[in-house]
Amino acid sequence: MSYQDEQVTWRIERTGRTGRVVAGVAFAGALAAIAVVAAQVSQPADPVLVQDTAVEVDVGPGESIASTTAGDESIAATTVGDESVDQAPDPTAVRIPTIDVDASTTPLGIRDDGKIEVPEDFQQTGWWKDGPEPGEIGPAVILGHVDSRDGPAVFYELNTLSVGDPIHIDRADGSTVTYVVDRVEQHPKTSFPTEAVYGSTDQSVLRLVTCGGSFDSEARSYRDNIIVFASLQAG
Repeated sequence: MSYQDEQVTWRIERTGRTGRVVAGVAFAGALAAIAVVAAQVSQPADPVLVQDTAVEVDVGPGESIASTTAGDESIAATTVGDESVDQAPDPTAVRIPTIDVDASTTPLGIRDDGKIEVPEDFQQTGWWKDGPEPGEIGPAVILGHVDSRDGPAVFYELNTLSVGDPIHIDRADGSTVTYVVDRVEQHPKTSFPTEAVYGSTDQSVLRLVTCGGSFDSEARSYRDNIIVFASLQAG
């Protein structure tokens, strides 16, 4: 999820899980691709984010959620969870200590074109309100931007998460539900794994989604999505 600003380049120099942002002059060179090894996204040695001219934010499924099918049913219809289970409280915040994320979350619906909305605030996350709430059976889906005109956004370091890292979801009733990372994947937006992200499951799971990969200067958009798959912490 990128929001490109005119003639600004952000060069990100990282050590471990932290980074230093250095402003520079915009350039039209190709960006370094993020390598994917066994579906686990590894951190690039010298990733570069190019802030170009303004562009519409684009994230989430490369195809309509409503039109995507899992068997004979639409994804939207199969991810509401078990109706016999009491409704879980709405999520209010996402905390990921490993990458210093502590952000509020806002409900997101489906646009007229069938794609999910995105958060308006680049430091805020958004949860798919038509799917299961965190703690319910099925995939709770939370989106966040990777960068903005001012530099890194809330999910900028999402691709650096590792298996076992905790993700805490605070809820409206004051409770917290915790997930642990199972894997991190990178997929082209043209082949977004809609069913894997939004399709029904028999357990409570979490998906975090942002943009990533190389930057398409002509389209002014990142070519890929970074997706974190996580499971409810045992006990």
